[in-house]
Amino acid sequence: MSFKNSMMEFFGLGAYSPDDDAYYDDPAFDDRRSDSYSRSNERYAGAAPARSYDDYAERESRSYREEREASIISVRPRNYNDAKDIGEPFRDGDAVVMDLSGVDKPTAMRLIDFAAGLCFAARGKMHKLTRSGENHLVFAIVPENARTSVPELERVAALR
Repeated sequence: MSFKNSMMEFFGLGAYSPDDDAYYDDPAFDDRRSDSYSRSNERYAGAAPARSYDDYAERESRSYREEREASIISVRPRNYNDAKDIGEPFRDGDAVVMDLSGVDKPTAMRLIDFAAGLCFAARGKMHKLTRSGENHLVFAIVPENARTSVPELERVAALR
């Protein structure tokens, strides 16, 4: 058999022969007839049907409709290892004010990226509380269902 014919056969472009199906009709090669396959299917026979994304999104949107008064936690991280002090209160539903003026610029950027990831994952919001020309670098992250205003966040950060 030539290289061209074998490539055509590989991609299913070769001539069809009824003898080609003989391999697939052999019970020795049929995984569906083996005992292990039937036992594994019995295990999942009573499982709940797969849920669609729409079911999940509708359930999630219902749970986030209830707004609540969130606590505002102020954090001054010293290095990237203090990121857990930002993530844990946010995960629990509290707003977090981060004063990043005590860390170097690369660490501050990593912490801002970390906080942005938290906000994206939990559908939260991120606010920059300082202006570009100021010496302080203060950000706030607020969960989706938390009722807090920017002036409240600025007050906790001692910017007002």
